[in-house]
Amino acid sequence: MRGLFGRDSLYVLIWGLQVGVAALSIPVTTRLLGRNFGVVTTAFAVMQILVPLCSFSLSTSVQRAYRADGGARDARRTITLMFVTAGITLAIATATRPYWIGLLRLDRNARIAVEYAIVWAALSALTNAGLAFIRSANKLLAFVVVSLIQSVIAVIASVALIVLVRRTPAEFVLGQLLSQAPAAALALAVARPLPIRVRDLPLMRRALGYSAGLVPASLATFLMSSSDRIVIRHDLPIIQASRYGAVYNLAAIPILLLGSLDSIWLPRFFAMAESSTLSTLVASSRDALYQLLIPVILGLSFGLPLVLAVWVPRSYDPAGLYLVVATISVSGFAVVGWSAANRVLLLAGNTRPVGLCMVIAAIFNVAANVVLDPVIGLEGAALSTLLAYVLLHALTLRFAHRARPLRRPPLRLALYCAATVISAAACSAMPASGAFVIVRSATTLVCLAGFAATLRAVVGSGRRRVVSGATSAS
Repeated sequence: MRGLFGRDSLYVLIWGLQVGVAALSIPVTTRLLGRNFGVVTTAFAVMQILVPLCSFSLSTSVQRAYRADGGARDARRTITLMFVTAGITLAIATATRPYWIGLLRLDRNARIAVEYAIVWAALSALTNAGLAFIRSANKLLAFVVVSLIQSVIAVIASVALIVLVRRTPAEFVLGQLLSQAPAAALALAVARPLPIRVRDLPLMRRALGYSAGLVPASLATFLMSSSDRIVIRHDLPIIQASRYGAVYNLAAIPILLLGSLDSIWLPRFFAMAESSTLSTLVASSRDALYQLLIPVILGLSFGLPLVLAVWVPRSYDPAGLYLVVATISVSGFAVVGWSAANRVLLLAGNTRPVGLCMVIAAIFNVAANVVLDPVIGLEGAALSTLLAYVLLHALTLRFAHRARPLRRPPLRLALYCAATVISAAACSAMPASGAFVIVRSATTLVCLAGFAATLRAVVGSGRRRVVSGATSAS
């Protein structure tokens, strides 16, 4: 517990920095590119679809192989296997691009941006493989440097190109591509992939079999995070799509950060996969996340309306987005439960239910958006997200209990979480002007202090358990 919420928090912080830099770059990029920013989002979508295909979701297999009998050597050979999958995907996507790019109805410059995105996806997949190894080896400095290159440096390069060269989406995506190349090179230089020998073929088959169930999960994750905006753009006025897009990434901060925990925490869990205390650790870490999420959700509910007042134009009607923010952010509670159950399946090597549950939840999310968005607008999209994650949690938990039973959260903690959801919804009715600014600001600061105190208590609890365990062993 001390490791999960202590040193591992630094990895989460670096990952969160990447998300934050991407979010902060949006106001700058949209003003520089104007309507052409839509081409950038299309190129990003192509990249996000191709990355799991290029990697065949082998990054998790890299971390799993690291703690196997072969140790680091097996993990390094699994990275080499990803060169093969990335090369095959890159070749197929490049050869077929005249057909599927034509369906997007893009002009010449936009087509170039998408072509850059294909290569960018292959490099991103290789970078992810290297980062998976680096995280398993606990090389924090290398992780920081690679992450900063593919995030901060990439944004600086992209903005520089559209300012100094040409103000086109192709230049922006080219900046991402040119930055991803050294990030991939550095990550692979640290990981040092090894050649695959004939005797390694059983290892490669196991890695591919393990990752096969994760590929549809990765693709469905993209659908989960984007289907609401697709339906909004189809069924509602364009201004509604702009309003929702402006707040989604802010409101979804808990979901995005919690989603990174599997890649950050899995090396520790894989290292103790045979331990009799594994179930206790999974359940205890889940409960600790619930405790930490309570002040985070309350802080976002009280604080984000103040941010929206300056983040979006008045024409976006920021006050009408408060309930949307609260609904999306409370989805984090369902994500915590799902991630714990999902972790059980990954540790058990049972990845097919992982993909199945995510696909079902993604399809449900699309259907819910189609039904609710035309009726209740953006609140319907936010509610669809919440319900989809609740369904994902329920389905995954059902499969996880077959592999390794998990104790339920304490009743008091469950009641606190329920009270937080109610408070977040009620807070959406509070204005963000006049004297209410002081109330919201003060409450946000209290929530921040509460988060720090809770984190300190969790780490301290982990330290006491370590000492107690050592005393018992003596």
